[in-house]
Amino acid sequence: MRIFIDDLRSVDMSHNPNKGLGLVTDFVIARDDKDFIKLVDENINDITLVSFDHDLACWVDGNEFTGKTACEYLIDKCLEVGRKFPDWYVHTDNTCGRENILGLILNYIKKFDGVDTSDFRYFHRGRMNGKFV
Repeated sequence: MRIFIDDLRSVDMSHNPNKGLGLVTDFVIARDDKDFIKLVDENINDITLVSFDHDLACWVDGNEFTGKTACEYLIDKCLEVGRKFPDWYVHTDNTCGRENILGLILNYIKKFDGVDTSDFRYFHRGRMNGKFV
């Protein structure tokens, strides 16, 4: 399962077949925190890729739920079930949000998946089929 979390955009606005992420119809869209949490909870072992937006316009108990929050939730679930982080892509236009999401993911895959991230440049956005893009 490929998850695209974004409150406004459609998958084809951020991805096309040339990126190697598959067809836009291969994605399940999560528009808010409830959609994303439900997809992760019900399909954690079947998630192959998550494409993150940062600004989701979601509020949960007075706290903003962002792409970073979604990433944290996914990391917690991966740790809970003992699985590697799925392939990922950060499609947000928010540069600070992008760095926050990337920092979380890179820290996780370095610490728990044993991937050497020391030669990564800031523009790396994801991992596909074991190769960084």
